[in-house]
Amino acid sequence: MASVTLRRLTKTFDAVAKPALHELSLDVRDGEFLVLLGPSGCGKTTALRCIAGLEVPTAGEILIGEREVTHLPPADRDVAMVFQNYALYPHLTARANIAFGLEVRGVAAPEIARRVRETAERLDLVELLDRMPGQLSGGQRQRVALGRAIVRAPLVFLFDEPLSNLDATLRTALRAELLGLHRTLGATIVYVTQDQVEAMTMGQRIAVLHEGRLRQLGTPAQVYQRPADVFVARFIGSPGMNVLPGHGRGMGEGGGVVDCGTLSVPVALEHYEGEIHLGVRPEHVTLCGADQGMGNAAVVVIEPLGAETLVHLSAGGLPLVARLPGLVELRAGDSVGVKLDRRHLHLFDVAGERLA
Repeated sequence: MASVTLRRLTKTFDAVAKPALHELSLDVRDGEFLVLLGPSGCGKTTALRCIAGLEVPTAGEILIGEREVTHLPPADRDVAMVFQNYALYPHLTARANIAFGLEVRGVAAPEIARRVRETAERLDLVELLDRMPGQLSGGQRQRVALGRAIVRAPLVFLFDEPLSNLDATLRTALRAELLGLHRTLGATIVYVTQDQVEAMTMGQRIAVLHEGRLRQLGTPAQVYQRPADVFVARFIGSPGMNVLPGHGRGMGEGGGVVDCGTLSVPVALEHYEGEIHLGVRPEHVTLCGADQGMGNAAVVVIEPLGAETLVHLSAGGLPLVARLPGLVELRAGDSVGVKLDRRHLHLFDVAGERLA
């Protein structure tokens, strides 16, 4: 396997004024499972296609291991890419699809047969090798596409939203298979998705992109528990973090207070005055009797989900979501007191950058 290094990678398309990628620098460690996460149009697939050689960057460098590959053709990079739409040859059997890349490279027939058999066993495809793609389910076709990549034993695997066309149950099963393969192969994997559940459960580290720029790079715990800015805070989590605009009042060594709508929240930020954003995740919001918390809020919508309930509130016109265990007996229009867990508050400046 090998590392992947992007140095100030920029990609501009002639028809679009804003760069798809803007000076993206990133180090993917040898054997790491790194996820590129972000909304549609953030540049994550463009970055992946630049690594694969399917797009030529406008500026910057790409290294695989110690070798610069920025302007090498795809065939000379020793990477394998798995696409969202499977990209199987419809006129070839599953066996022939898996073997195709090896045949093109002139690998001997006995070696091809051995590697295809081993790969099929690993992916539970042995009984399906003689079927055509049209005779396979979506999950089976995606496993064939995985097999075509794995059989080559490339330096780097690139995955472009490979599970997005599958139903939820099958996505969960294939996520587990991919993680098992990563442990078995020790492969370097760069995985693109806009599904934060995939990112949080699969990635050893997550690179969050927005508008072609890297907003945060860290472990799933780091990006969830300590988001670098308001965008990451709101994008990570389902639902995302509550971010309330407010006004900070410094109180010296005793800390300070942030007034947000009907809430007055004690914080650990000293000597700060002015506009500020207060962040808190829904699971760190609790409800109590009116006038017993940090302020009152009105219940707007209740979403019972069985094991938990999402309660949507209005705190003086500011939307706030609470994630409560079990089912709750509340109705729209009820007035409730709100408490925020002070151990899990996040403060951002008016530009959205993290303060504390």
